Amino acid sequence: MNSVAVSAATRPRWLFEFPSPRAISAWALSASVVVYLGLAGGGYSLPVHSRVAIVVWWIVVVSAAWGLLPVSRPSRRGLIGLGLFAGFTAWTALGITWSISSGRSWQDLSLITCYLGILVLGLAIHRERDEAVRHTVAAVATGIVLLAALAVISRLWPHLIPSSQVIGRLSDDRARLAWPLNYWNGVAALIVLGIPLLLAEMTSARTLWVQAAAGAALPLVVLCGALTLSRGGVISCAVALVVFVALAHERLLKLTSGAFAAAGSAVLVAGAFHRHAIQQGLSNAAEQREVGGMVVAIILVCAGVALAQAGIGLLARHTAPPRALTPSPKRARVLLGVSVLVLVAVALAIHVPGKIDHLWTDFKNPKPTSVASGAAGHLSSTSGEGRYQYWQAGVNATSSRVLIGAGPGTYQLLWLPRAPFFSYVTNAHSLYVETYAELGVVGLILLVGFLVTALTAATAIVIQQTGAERTRGAAITAALAAFAVFAAFDWIWQLPVLPACFLLLSAAALAPSIKSHRKPHRGTGVALVAVGLAALIATSYPLATSDAVANSQTAFDAGNHFAALTDARDAVAIDPNDAAAQIQLALIFESYRDFPAAVSAARKAVSVEAQNWSNWLTLSRLEAEDGHARASLNAYRRARALNPRSPIFQ
Repeated sequence: MNSVAVSAATRPRWLFEFPSPRAISAWALSASVVVYLGLAGGGYSLPVHSRVAIVVWWIVVVSAAWGLLPVSRPSRRGLIGLGLFAGFTAWTALGITWSISSGRSWQDLSLITCYLGILVLGLAIHRERDEAVRHTVAAVATGIVLLAALAVISRLWPHLIPSSQVIGRLSDDRARLAWPLNYWNGVAALIVLGIPLLLAEMTSARTLWVQAAAGAALPLVVLCGALTLSRGGVISCAVALVVFVALAHERLLKLTSGAFAAAGSAVLVAGAFHRHAIQQGLSNAAEQREVGGMVVAIILVCAGVALAQAGIGLLARHTAPPRALTPSPKRARVLLGVSVLVLVAVALAIHVPGKIDHLWTDFKNPKPTSVASGAAGHLSSTSGEGRYQYWQAGVNATSSRVLIGAGPGTYQLLWLPRAPFFSYVTNAHSLYVETYAELGVVGLILLVGFLVTALTAATAIVIQQTGAERTRGAAITAALAAFAVFAAFDWIWQLPVLPACFLLLSAAALAPSIKSHRKPHRGTGVALVAVGLAALIATSYPLATSDAVANSQTAFDAGNHFAALTDARDAVAIDPNDAAAQIQLALIFESYRDFPAAVSAARKAVSVEAQNWSNWLTLSRLEAEDGHARASLNAYRRARALNPRSPIFQ
């Protein structure tokens, strides 16, 4: 058979193929994790991702106890990847012992435990790699399309989704689409992960109607990403597209399909930016008249791209590309080398190194950008908006703890005393800098080692497979690479829906290439049960403390001070070293005017979290109320030293 012909196994079909119940369950489980976390604010809050972790780990524990998981012996890369991420989780747990805030570290451990559970589940629900890749790409892409569609609906008809209007009012840049993740760069990152997956489904799905459906979804997804006005999204998307096209099978077919999708996307983006109501997310009656025309445009464009893709699929089914457009591997390598040399020569001719130096100087400028001057002005800005300073503070703060860091989840306590300007940030806006600052070199090596292992496994699929399998491998590689790039300059690691997509795709790439007919070692199930129970404890512990504090705050706001005191005491009983619980107890005692008890609780808070300025400020007030003027002044000075740029102390 001609090597350039499309194999019968990968030709698109019109008939619907009914998947097996096991395939449906694996697909539904992966997609539901993405959709649930996405609709729950990206899973950012502790209660949301903790409950997801509990459900995931219970599935693993029960299945392992009954001998259902794992269904196949993991591959060597799978064992290495799982071992690295398990080691990263264990190092995070160990970091609590030297952390400058054990309460924050427990919460960070809960997040990492959730991620480990998703990775374990993703590795366990598939028998072999081809099946895992096919189902996971489809599941993650479906979840992203659903979230993107709802996000666009929230912009077209804000009154249908009240929570999106609340986020819009709270946002500094109302024009930037932030719902449902409540962060525009998070939405952009989600879209970037989905684009190569949809391109793979659009050009390599088994049935023609699935290809058409993926093609129809692409312009809508791109529109959603464009409405975020995310510069990071543009950069990461470019990385994803370059990697996908470079690695995919039958690039001419991909480029042809992509051209139609890009044309349709450009029409929708241009239409949205020329409609003030849609760009600004407004919902009054007069401005809603613009929505009708946009909806018609979306329907026509998506339908047009779907029909175009159906035609391309039929053409690919019955014809083979010209030999002139399908160079041999040797010729392709020569063309690649020549292209690289030409690009280098052009870059030197137009003085790219000097321009890069100028861009880096602009990036170090902390001046924030705004969309008030227009989308083009914002997207062309190269200001880092303080990122360089965040990274500098994180690196400098770890100079005395290079190996171990300051403790998980403590970056904010490192930033505020060293901030050259006021910016109340929680994260370093870089996964790698924050990991180094909080977990030291050891933690950074474990995490980067896992990322490299996952990327290597995805690239191996491209090298070892052909046809649709290679295209899906290219899509996974592109998505993982885009995530790694985006995580370098934003805090997407703290939005669990994004790492969940990354980890599910990584698990598919790390699955065994051939189904193993040998039963796993009996100790594997025992180990999974033991790890699962430990993970459940690590997740439930900070969740119980957080819930008790939240219940106390709710009861206090409702005027039920007795219940508030009871819940605050419960929180302290669960974790006496949680500063938030001690502060809540102090505030309740203050409402009872029991100032000695309030001071005692506040002093306990500053003893377990001495780097938190707000604890010292609360203690200062309570000491004054209890008649300790000198102690109050000392606490105030300590609070100011820990957050000298705060407007409170100016």
